Amino acid sequence: MTVKIFDDIPTEARQIRESVFIKEQGFQNEYDSTDHIAKHIVIYDDNEAVGTCRIFWCDEEDSYHVGRIAVLKTHRKKGLGAMLMQEAERLTREMGGKTLKLGGQLRAAGFYDKIGYERCGEEYLDEGYPHIPFMKKL
Repeated sequence: MTVKIFDDIPTEARQIRESVFIKEQGFQNEYDSTDHIAKHIVIYDDNEAVGTCRIFWCDEEDSYHVGRIAVLKTHRKKGLGAMLMQEAERLTREMGGKTLKLGGQLRAAGFYDKIGYERCGEEYLDEGYPHIPFMKKL
């Protein structure tokens, strides 16, 4: 596995997010202006992009935020989600961040619990999908 970091959203990240969030899960509002200020992490398996996420500073939360965490269906259950999160945490620390926050889908809450994130708010809906805010002190 190879990990690359991009300053703007690369084509590979767009393709993964389209596959996971738009085609598989039915989200419509996938891309936004944050894509142009975020750092994008992409994991490659033999030169094939298979997972992605983005991190950015969020003034509202006074913290770095990780989001758009996605692994292609064919590559799930291989630890790639945890690998993405470890890289996001490493990059956040490198940029001086002390905490990392996210809004995780409720169905993935067990994953975030398992890798050390704490629930830090009430459940909310994003495009009809239940989400929960999480945070981790780095």
